[in-house]
This record gives sequence, C-alpha cells and structure tokens, in this order.
Amino acid sequence: MLARVIDAVLPARCVVCHQPAQTELALCAFCHAELPYNRTRCIHCAQPLTGENLVCGHCQQHPPHYQQAISPLLYKDQARQLILELKFHNKLRNARLLANLFIEQLPENERPELLIPVPLHPKRLRERGYNQALELARELKKLTAIPIDAGSTRRRRYTERQADLTLKDKSGNVKNAFEVVKTPSAHHITIIDDVMTSGHTVNEFARILKQSGVEKIDIWVIARAG
Repeated sequence: MLARVIDAVLPARCVVCHQPAQTELALCAFCHAELPYNRTRCIHCAQPLTGENLVCGHCQQHPPHYQQAISPLLYKDQARQLILELKFHNKLRNARLLANLFIEQLPENERPELLIPVPLHPKRLRERGYNQALELARELKKLTAIPIDAGSTRRRRYTERQADLTLKDKSGNVKNAFEVVKTPSAHHITIIDDVMTSGHTVNEFARILKQSGVEKIDIWVIARAG
C-alpha cells in the first residue's frame, strides 16, 4: 500500500537510469531507445542473425516443435538487468514494463487463444516465491485479454538451472521434465517465458504439448540470448 502511495505522489523514475520516465513504461525516452532490440532474427527460434538469412542453421537441420518464437529484445545490457531483477530479486513491477515492451513489438495478427507460462517445479517455486513466467503472462493478459492456462501442465522433475550447464547437457536436463495433466482447450497456444538461451526448455515444453494434441504452438519470450 505504501509503495502505491509513493508511486502516485512522486514523479515516475526510469528503472534503469532513475531520470524522469514515461509513466506507462517506467523508462525514460533515452533508455527506451537504447534497449538491445532483436531486429534481425530467425523466423523460427528468434536466434539473432547477421546478413539476410531468415532461418538459422540449427532450425534448418532440427526444426523445433513450435511454429515460431517471438523475442523483441536481446538478453544483454538493460534487458538482462530488468529480467534478472524480476527473476531473482523480487522486482515484480518489472513484469509490467517487460510485458509492455513485448507488446510494442508484437505484430497485430499474432494472437493465440491461450497463454501457458512455463511451469516451475514446486521446489523451485518455494525457493523463489513466484514464477516469473506466470507474472509475465498475467501482465500480457491485461494487455491482450488472452486467457491464461497455468493448470494444464506441470514440471514433474526438478532440474538444474539451464544457465549453469554446458550446451551439450542442456537438452538432457529438461528431457521429460514436463507433463500435460489436462489437454488445453485451444488449437493455438503460446508458451510464455522470460528469456530463451539454447531454446531446449521451451522446445521440450512444446513437444509434450504437441503430443497432447495442441495443433499450433508459438513462443513469446522477452529476450533471446545470442
């Protein structure tokens, strides 16, 4: 309650540089313009690309279990700071900012029937206190009116943090880590997560959703690691 009163009385400040900010985004115009945008990316996995190739080499050889990933930012600089604050430092207000930044870059025709956040294992949820993917999904729902389904899937196996593993070990770490307990009541769903690094987590999650009968699966993540 006190934080809300302070926010209402004091001028909005940029969460990056602490200068006066746009109220809606909590970013000043300079920091907004200087964000690391993911402008040239693979049309399937959103991997940053150079040149005019539209599909990265990995997707050409190993097509993912989803149709496309949309990731407007690169996982570095200010974007990385905002995500890490949300994920590990209880800065839940960053979820609203990051969701707004995502929607700014989302094509108008990209609207699924359902949003499904990547679930956390109960042990990880107890450690962190919240699921950052669910927090982002809640803010995206406010902006799009697309409903959330956080109960049809679960993380059945506790896994190591992907960021702590080598690329070789990441795929095996999440293999069979998820389970569909009830097939989602939608033909087109979108998986929500904060950041995509190797892509193994969302690809495995998409695989089990596709096996359950979901026809079209997209990925929405705030930032993509190069």
